[in-house]
Amino acid sequence: MSAKSGLHRFWQEFNDLDGDTEYFVTARLFDGTPAIWPNAVDYLRWRHEVAKRLGVDPAAVQLVGSARLGYSLNPDKNFKTFDAESDLDIAIISPEIFELTWVEIRSFIGSRRDLHGKKTYLRKLVFEECIALDIVLPHLTYGEQWSYHRDEIVSLLGGELIDREIKYRLYRSHRALREYQLKGVSTARDRAIEEGLQHVG
Repeated sequence: MSAKSGLHRFWQEFNDLDGDTEYFVTARLFDGTPAIWPNAVDYLRWRHEVAKRLGVDPAAVQLVGSARLGYSLNPDKNFKTFDAESDLDIAIISPEIFELTWVEIRSFIGSRRDLHGKKTYLRKLVFEECIALDIVLPHLTYGEQWSYHRDEIVSLLGGELIDREIKYRLYRSHRALREYQLKGVSTARDRAIEEGLQHVG
């Protein structure tokens, strides 16, 4: 598949959903089974097992990113389709864990040399009520536990997904997750228009 095929697929699905950005997020990112999901694994059951291991409500667990859609909405990744190198991005929504994590990050971000170049990125994400846990997980009080469960979570998938890296993204609320996804969809929509896909039959 070409590098552009992800953007073309997005544009087709976006228009099939009436070109409605908010409805696209609801229908394609928060409902139904992800595009890459193995038939042998029940998605609802998997979310339940993830939630049980991480100590959150199953409604607070969502697979997002290219694993959800079958392609990335990130222009920096050239909207590439999900492939053998793609990660599995799990969104966790928990105001309690978000607050705990924010306090812990504040306590060590100034003293950790390995995080020096990522301070601006981390602050930007926290401002958006999102924390990319792959960057800070080793430094958090619950980091070892969640890292251990990450291996279990991926082993439940089996097949072609068993060796995938899982990345957690922690959101303060469902609203924060929706707003973050809306930004990605809006960016992809604007890029598709810039590239003239609305004129492609």
